[in-house]
Amino acid sequence: AGENSGETLDDAMYYRNIEVEDLLDVKLNYFDSQVTTDQTGATLEKLVMAGDTTYDMFSLIQWNAAKYAYQNMYYNMKDAPYISFDAPWWNYDYMKEMTIGEDKLYCMVGDVHVDSTRCMNCVYYNKDMYNDYYGDGDYMYDVVLEGLWTFDLLQKYAGEVWMDVDGDNAMSIDDQLGYSLNDYNNVDGIMYACGVRATTRDENDIPVLALLSERGVDALQTTYDVFFNTVGGKGMGLLEYSSSEYEEDVMFRDKFGEGTTMFYFGFFYSAESLRDMDDAYGIIPYPKLDEDQENYYSIAHDIISIMTLPVNCTKVEVTSAVLEALAFLGYEDVLPAYYESLLKAKYVRDAKSAQMIEMIRENFITDIAYVYGDAFNQMGYACRRMIADKKDNLQAWYESKEKAALTAMQKLIEQFESVEN
Repeated sequence: AGENSGETLDDAMYYRNIEVEDLLDVKLNYFDSQVTTDQTGATLEKLVMAGDTTYDMFSLIQWNAAKYAYQNMYYNMKDAPYISFDAPWWNYDYMKEMTIGEDKLYCMVGDVHVDSTRCMNCVYYNKDMYNDYYGDGDYMYDVVLEGLWTFDLLQKYAGEVWMDVDGDNAMSIDDQLGYSLNDYNNVDGIMYACGVRATTRDENDIPVLALLSERGVDALQTTYDVFFNTVGGKGMGLLEYSSSEYEEDVMFRDKFGEGTTMFYFGFFYSAESLRDMDDAYGIIPYPKLDEDQENYYSIAHDIISIMTLPVNCTKVEVTSAVLEALAFLGYEDVLPAYYESLLKAKYVRDAKSAQMIEMIRENFITDIAYVYGDAFNQMGYACRRMIADKKDNLQAWYESKEKAALTAMQKLIEQFESVEN
């Protein structure tokens, strides 16, 4: 926002914003609240409660700000003028999953913000290591395209690639690893990658718990085994390492960058820290639960940015037009700058990775229970919670959470239904 830096992506956003100003004869005035990301929603709440109408639009963080949608803090965009919900620059299915009822839509997600793409989860693989063990570093792409990339195959590879470098006869951070993933945002994606949902919707668009199923049981057992019981696979829980989740993830990313891990579970934005990696690498989706699963699925890191108008916005018409123009030109100009010039051309080094990136973006999903974690007693975070508690029995874990989840969910439903705007 606000200046031309010489960086490809920054400049694309800068010129996009200038074009919107010229197109609509408006001036975009940016204000950085200087608060930490966990306070973005609370900052908006204070302004709305105080009747402050200074700001017309907010860029907020999903995990802590989405909840204000059912607290009557956001303007209902369902019938807002100019917004083309069926256009490719908006992810309508994602936005719809964040609300209840056909007549309400509060949080905007799409190419208005490049984070919609940057925060998608993915797997990086070391093509040079793959070539050393299996020949043809590009063949992993064919495995994916043939529908054979599963967690069983990941575990097989890990056992074959692991090398006890430090000679202690046990897996450690100093070894050559088959894969690494953290116990937080990366492990969240495993359940959804397996085609499992925490909720479905009934005929009235009301959420219904759906986690406890045969596939759900299999997916959570798979997560537990991938994290704790795989030779050559490293989850955070196996490390004798005490630090923050962020620092631990950086350690795993750096280890991959050094060429001593075959597969690294990360996000598209992780590539921004791999530009100096000597080994060739590729980007592929999370594995499937089994070969019969139709698609590979991706969720977004819950720090994804959402755009909202405050409920007391006094410039709904012009702000809606600005949102639409930002999203359209984000799709036309900013996304290609990130997607083509950076992510595909500089961060990854072959055409097939670009095909993988398209596949991941096309199968980008979320779940209302993942968006509003506490309102479903953490059912949407089942992978993360079960790993943290070292539990591998989904039915027992679910039954211990179900009553509170149903109570909290009903409260959420009633709150959404009571919101007047």
